[in-house]
Amino acid sequence: MENENKEQNFFEKFGLEVTSGEVEIGQTYPIYGMITKILDDTPGNVAVEINFSIRANMAIPDRDKVELLKERSFEPGIFVSTVKSKDGGITVDCSTVVFGRRQQFNA
Repeated sequence: MENENKEQNFFEKFGLEVTSGEVEIGQTYPIYGMITKILDDTPGNVAVEINFSIRANMAIPDRDKVELLKERSFEPGIFVSTVKSKDGGITVDCSTVVFGRRQQFNA
């Protein structure tokens, strides 16, 4: 229950809402989800899969940032992306990734 309240506060704080519907080619959307697969980790030409279904291309030239992206796979984040194609699945160009705070577990 507490986690649900934190999510509601996050969405209220940033004026976000969760909706579903058709996306339009050329439009930019914040996609909430996680990286579920690294398709190409070549610096400058990174490609990932978001939410098991969206191919996202990213221009990340720095190898250290690519490694950080790989480390944060399967952590929730917001991917600000422009839709490039809907043929055979959605393909986007991702310009910004925002991850939340790292989860800390104490044993």
